[in-house]
Amino acid sequence: MAAVFMADDTTRLAQLAAHVAPAFVYVSRSAVVDGAQGLSDAFSHYRHEAGRHAALHRTSAVDLHHGYFRYAWVRTEDDAAPAGGWSFGQLDAEGRITRIVSFDELRPA
Repeated sequence: MAAVFMADDTTRLAQLAAHVAPAFVYVSRSAVVDGAQGLSDAFSHYRHEAGRHAALHRTSAVDLHHGYFRYAWVRTEDDAAPAGGWSFGQLDAEGRITRIVSFDELRPA
């Protein structure tokens, strides 16, 4: 997920494509998107708004069993952490991510 903030389009899409399956789906409160390109596009406003320096950080270990995983995360912008939550996902037989469902828990800025 950290790759969604990479500035270079080619590098960002290559990183995402290396880790997500061709039929990847990302589900959040605000969007449902398909594939590496869709995931990249869903986070584009964080890359293109002037002065906005956003990043994602995992705040828990990844709990993985039987091809399913979960982890806690926080999104930072400069020194603030305006959002955090949990994401749950599934891997295919090759270990690529097929689905991520993300749940936000809003935090004070």
